[in-house]
Amino acid sequence: MQLEVHDVSAGYQRDIDILRGVSVTARPRQLTTIIGANGVGKSTLLKTIIGQLRPHKGRIAYDGHDLAQMPTRDLVRIGIAYVAQGHALFRDMTVAENIEMATWSFRHDRPRAKAAVERVYERASYLRTFAGRRAGLMSGGQQRLMQLELALMSDPGLILIDEPTVGLDPKRAGVMYDHLRRLVVEEGRTILMVDQNVIAGVDVADYIYVLELGTNKIEGTKATFDAEYRDTIAEWLL
Repeated sequence: MQLEVHDVSAGYQRDIDILRGVSVTARPRQLTTIIGANGVGKSTLLKTIIGQLRPHKGRIAYDGHDLAQMPTRDLVRIGIAYVAQGHALFRDMTVAENIEMATWSFRHDRPRAKAAVERVYERASYLRTFAGRRAGLMSGGQQRLMQLELALMSDPGLILIDEPTVGLDPKRAGVMYDHLRRLVVEEGRTILMVDQNVIAGVDVADYIYVLELGTNKIEGTKATFDAEYRDTIAEWLL
């Protein structure tokens, strides 16, 4: 199952496009990274994929589903999870309460919800330690990792993640990137990641897209970027 974005145009205001004919494919069991300077449409692309914005041109498909016509609330049902930029937790609620809230979309299936809660504590044991504390008291890195763990509770095949290491120090960022690679290599998940950390984003990727002013500039495998573009990519993004 792969995500296909073909010739998509979209924006926040009528007749003003941020995306102008963007095409991206997230191949199964690969980590695909989208890089580009601020304002080129990276986050806008993710918001368009999940239905926060509707394209007025192009096609978005996943596993036979037309995402351009699908309500955002139905994405979990077809195996898509979205991890937004920043700390999208209920910071004044406890960690345990946040975890319970993450089962909302399948709350009526109590065995599944219970198993998902147990699984998140097994995967991230530090969350059990913090279970009774307010989520906002954890470090930025712990909160960001928790966001990813909450997204995994629905057992998605496809994970969309926006700037996974924004605001994190290099050590915490390294932990996050290692975790994302394990999800692909060990669990066979598909990840589409928007990243402004050019070097690290390329290093962990299987396939890379560079966007420029809302359009595709260049694309290729990690091997292609290592061989041909690493020395010049920083210049493109100035």
